[in-house]
Amino acid sequence: KAALVFNTSNTSGTREREAFGDPLETIWKNCLFGLCGVKRVYRKMFGVIVTSTPQRREEWLREVRETVTAHFPGAAV
Repeated sequence: KAALVFNTSNTSGTREREAFGDPLETIWKNCLFGLCGVKRVYRKMFGVIVTSTPQRREEWLREVRETVTAHFPGAAV
């Protein structure tokens, strides 16, 4: 069993961790998937969305496709 989580944010990753300690990581891994017996959890935060360019968003989508393919070979992406 494995889970992939892709989040978007308008706060930089550094600021998010410093101010909040990345509570979404804990929620996804421990509170949701952990309670369901899913041990392999990969999470990626994409941001800052509001200032991102179309080119950057395409790069993020490519990264998502590559990550899904790597974790779930043969999956339709």
